[in-house]
Amino acid sequence: MAEVVVQLSGKEILRIPLKGASMTIGRDPQCDLHLDNRALSRRHAQIEKRGAAIWVRDLNSQNGTYVNGNRINEPLALNGGDVVEVGRYHVYIEGVEAARVDTPVLTLSGPEGRHRFAMVGEEIIIGRAPSCDIAIGHKSISRRHLRIAIDGSVFIAEDLGSQNGTRINNKRINGPTPFKIGDKVQMSEFSLEVGYLEAQAAQDGEQKVSKTMMIDRSELAKAAYVGGDGFEQMPSQAGNISLGKHQDEDDEEESGTHGLAEGSASAPRPPTNKHATAKPSAVARKPSKPAEEAQQAPWVTISHPDFGGDKDVQLKEEVTCIGEDGSTEDTTKGKSISNQGYLLLVKTATGIVATTTGDRRLLIAKGKPVLCKALQSGDSVELGIMSVVFHLPG
Repeated sequence: MAEVVVQLSGKEILRIPLKGASMTIGRDPQCDLHLDNRALSRRHAQIEKRGAAIWVRDLNSQNGTYVNGNRINEPLALNGGDVVEVGRYHVYIEGVEAARVDTPVLTLSGPEGRHRFAMVGEEIIIGRAPSCDIAIGHKSISRRHLRIAIDGSVFIAEDLGSQNGTRINNKRINGPTPFKIGDKVQMSEFSLEVGYLEAQAAQDGEQKVSKTMMIDRSELAKAAYVGGDGFEQMPSQAGNISLGKHQDEDDEEESGTHGLAEGSASAPRPPTNKHATAKPSAVARKPSKPAEEAQQAPWVTISHPDFGGDKDVQLKEEVTCIGEDGSTEDTTKGKSISNQGYLLLVKTATGIVATTTGDRRLLIAKGKPVLCKALQSGDSVELGIMSVVFHLPG
């Protein structure tokens, strides 16, 4: 486990585990690392975990924070052997390893700026969900959008059933697809290129990247933040990195992010407790009834951020199919592989049953993934950022 070691005049005076996303250093007794010395400000500096990387920032202290004798003005990634100086104290990080010079580096460019990540695991998942290794709060990114893996010296990109798809050099991919240095992996408004830590250090003119950056694997992080255009860590799960503005759950699905549509190619992960009680916008209002025929046929109210409101669909057929984008028309355009997930509402002898097809995800009902759900009036189910509320006539 990574540990923070404090020395004074060459003698160790304190050693504590580096836990959580950050650790404050200062004279204030409420600081995680309390050093009662007037040379320190009350909140002097902060050690941060950015994925598997360890950074340090000065908290506008009066006397400054130094790394290897140099005062820092911006957050700085720590490298193997670095010494953080606050007042007369020397702070070291132990129990970490140095990244190899051939560590792959992913450069992500898009509306959230330009950011670089060292790939310290064999694969990473990129998407909008906080559970992803790199979570991007942008409406064009699906909850689990893209998998990047490395097999020996070969890079592999795999789209995870996303709504907007993934392309390599402008060509849409299906299934695991090899790519190489110089290729562009594209996710809607974002592009991704690969390189290596040593080469990145040589060409990076705005911020030098050390060949021996600190890597802490204690939280099983698969990506380490290397640098970019103004990074502010957003709340995310331990060990993961979250970029961009994440909206409240009232505006979006349980991930709390800008969702245009969602995609996933693996079994869903249960939502956190924070979002398990999130209710679709359609539930908050008294449902409207479709004209006249509402007395004879059940119906559903569809809520989707793209609508600017809700819409009602009557369940007249034996099977009603609703696309993840909220459409009730066929959007496959003759393709054998669907371009999105579909909610199926099936009439049975006992009532209406909801299930899904088109990819490998399950529905979300009452905050939990389900294969199918027998609906009662007022029940709701979710597929991606679309929510559907079921109503019976009368």
